[in-house]
Amino acid sequence: MADQTVQYFAISVFSSRTFWLNAAALFIAAGSLTEVITIVPLRYMPLYSAVVAIVNVGLRMMTVRPVALIAPGAVVAVDVPKLKPPPPLVSD
Repeated sequence: MADQTVQYFAISVFSSRTFWLNAAALFIAAGSLTEVITIVPLRYMPLYSAVVAIVNVGLRMMTVRPVALIAPGAVVAVDVPKLKPPPPLVSD
């Protein structure tokens, strides 16, 4: 029987652009929630949220490696379960 996992080499989460985009978005949102400072005016929050979501999708599409909570510059092997192949298409 074939191996049921695939091995990938994960990079540090701290090397991930997606992680840093989300960390910045969290910082901005948390700062706005506490009303200590207004980083993004309330009227721009829907646009801000949409831009963050679009950039997240773009970064996710460019991602080719998984991330792990390891030191920056380190690489670790990660076993990921294989997905079942899609069912065959049935033509009429």
